[in-house]
Amino acid sequence: MSKFGSPDGLCTRADHVLRSLIRRGHDVHIFTQSSSVNGIPKDHIHRFHAHSLNPHFYLDAPSAIRTIAQGCIDYGIDILHVQMNSSSSEFLIPFFKENLPPIVTTFHLAYAGGGPLFTLGFNIAWKASVFAARRYDHIILVDPVQKRVMMNYGIPKGKMSVVENGVDTDLFCPPSTKKDNGVLDFVFVGRLSLDKGVHILLEAFQKYHRTRKNSRLTLVGDGMLKLLVDDYDDDGSIFWLGVMKHNQIPRVLQNADVFVIPQNIGGLGLSVLEAMSCGVPVITTAIGATTRLLSPNEGILIEPENTDALIDAMRILGEDKTLRERMGANCRKKVMQKYSWETRIEHIEGIYRQTLASM
Repeated sequence: MSKFGSPDGLCTRADHVLRSLIRRGHDVHIFTQSSSVNGIPKDHIHRFHAHSLNPHFYLDAPSAIRTIAQGCIDYGIDILHVQMNSSSSEFLIPFFKENLPPIVTTFHLAYAGGGPLFTLGFNIAWKASVFAARRYDHIILVDPVQKRVMMNYGIPKGKMSVVENGVDTDLFCPPSTKKDNGVLDFVFVGRLSLDKGVHILLEAFQKYHRTRKNSRLTLVGDGMLKLLVDDYDDDGSIFWLGVMKHNQIPRVLQNADVFVIPQNIGGLGLSVLEAMSCGVPVITTAIGATTRLLSPNEGILIEPENTDALIDAMRILGEDKTLRERMGANCRKKVMQKYSWETRIEHIEGIYRQTLASM
C-alpha cells in the first residue's frame, strides 16, 4: 500500500520495492490512491479515492479500508506492506487487523531542523505516526537512529528492523567522460519547498554567483518555492527543469560538479545517495542519517538554515577541482560498497518471512 508517481523519496523507494519483488518472482498487488503505477499488470492495481492535502499526505475515502481488506481476501495476500507517511488510512488499518494479513510498515518520517514552528509541526506529525506505527506487526525503519527513538515510545526492539535506502548503481553511475566547459554546475534534486531548504539555496547561490560568474544552479523538482526562482535569478544562471522522470535524472547529475540540498528534514536521503552514486560531491545539512552517511572525504555538512555556511561550502568546493574529483570518487566507492539496492530487497524479504513465522 503506497502512493506512486510523486517525485519524492517515499515513491522512489516504493517503486524499487515493487519492481524488485516482481523481478524476484513474487505475486504483488498494489493498493493505492495514485492514478497510475507502471511496471505491474493493471489487474494487480487496486485504487481507492483520496484527496491530496499537501505533496506528502492524502485524506483517503472511508471506503479505502474496505477496498484493502476485500482485496487481501480475494487475492490471498500473505503480507500487507504499508509505506507510512502517505495517507490517512495508515492510521486506521491497525484497527481492522482481524480482517487483514500480517502488516509490515516502512516508517518514512525522518528528522527536522530549522525554525521552531516548522519543528513543532513536524514533531506533532512524528508523534501521531509513532502512535499508529506501534500497532503494526513489524516496523521497517530507514534510519538506525530511529530505533532508539521508537524504543523510547515503548516499541519493542524485536518488532523493528532497519533497512536504509539504496541506489540503482547501474542507472546512477558516473559519466564515461566528464564535461569541461568552464562552468561550475551546482545541482539540486527534490521538492522546491521549505523542508528541502530551497529558499536558503537560492539566496546562497545568488550571493555566491556574484563573485563567480561562471557558476550556475540547476533545480529539478516542483513545489511552492518555484515562485522564488525568478526573484533570485539575476542573469539567467538559475535553471529550473521541473519534474523529470526518475530515469532521466542521472544525466543531470552526471553533468554536475556539486550536488547541494540544504534540507531541514533528514533521513538517508535518496537524492543524496543518487548524486553520490554518480560520483558527485555533496553539500547538505548535518541532521539525521546524513551525519553518518557523508564523511569529510565525500562532501561538506552544514547546519540547517545557515546561508553563510552554505556559501562557504560552495566556495570551498567551487575553487578546488581536485578536491571535487577526489570527493566524487569516494562517494561512488561508498555507495557501491554499502548502498546497492539489491542487498536491501533481500533484507525486506527476510522481514516478511520473519513476520509470517511469528504470527
